[in-house]
Amino acid sequence: MKDIKEITSVRIVPFTLMSSSVSAVLGLLYAIILLIIFGIVGLVVPGVGQYASLLASLGVALIIALPVATFFFSILSSFVMALIYNLLVPRIGGIKLGMDGEEVKSIPVVAVSLMLSMLYTVLTFIVMLVVAPILAVVLEGAALAASTATIAIPELSGMGDASGVGIILAIIMIIGVPIIVFISTFIYAVVVAFLYNLLAPKIGGVRLKMKLASHGFCEIKKIPPLPLALILAVVLAIVNFIFSLPTGAANMASEGVAYGLGYLVGNTVGYLIVTFIIYALTALIYNFLQPKIGGVEIKLE
Repeated sequence: MKDIKEITSVRIVPFTLMSSSVSAVLGLLYAIILLIIFGIVGLVVPGVGQYASLLASLGVALIIALPVATFFFSILSSFVMALIYNLLVPRIGGIKLGMDGEEVKSIPVVAVSLMLSMLYTVLTFIVMLVVAPILAVVLEGAALAASTATIAIPELSGMGDASGVGIILAIIMIIGVPIIVFISTFIYAVVVAFLYNLLAPKIGGVRLKMKLASHGFCEIKKIPPLPLALILAVVLAIVNFIFSLPTGAANMASEGVAYGLGYLVGNTVGYLIVTFIIYALTALIYNFLQPKIGGVEIKLE
């Protein structure tokens, strides 16, 4: 029998530490894969062997830089997202989970879609508040420089008309982009939650092994990799197929039916495999790190 639980709070520090650590390990694995690819390319592709030392140096640099970059970027993004989530819960309600023991049998569509769309909208709005003014200043400076240069180079006279474009673009970025993010995220989350609720009873849902922590929080002690990877890979592959249909139809019209169908099948199967591997690795890394740094802590009511 399903028991609807609402995630009313997320402990910021454990969530940030675990998210950034998992991201760093995934970044390290990705860098190692790139290093192997560089090595294979250097050995197999004619004419590339002379750059073998350069490719090796680049691969080694990536092994150091990529995990560090993903770690620090994830620290910032995870901290902000957890903080925004906790601030939004009293106003719009938290994400709800239909639990049957340890298994997430269903995800109420409206609750998860509203929270995720609001979460990413606020995050996008904050980013645009930083990026948009910088871009506006750069464009206005370029327009001013072009206007000044018109005296010496008449051919640049048209560039001076760009004055004011930076301000208009900044307004669009601060207002328009968050609105687009809200609508697109809401639609995407609705489709994902609907498919999850449809498929979870048939192939099994995500399983979360939890234990009680302090102050009414529950710590996610373990995430079985196979259930997580299977349900999310299947759901996201179907969603990817749905949103790839316009491109597939365009390919059928321009390149032929066989090419269009091949694109859809190859894209869907490839996405399914890659997504399965990523989420299985994520769960394995989480389970490995949990005893060492502690798991994510959430409050369920």
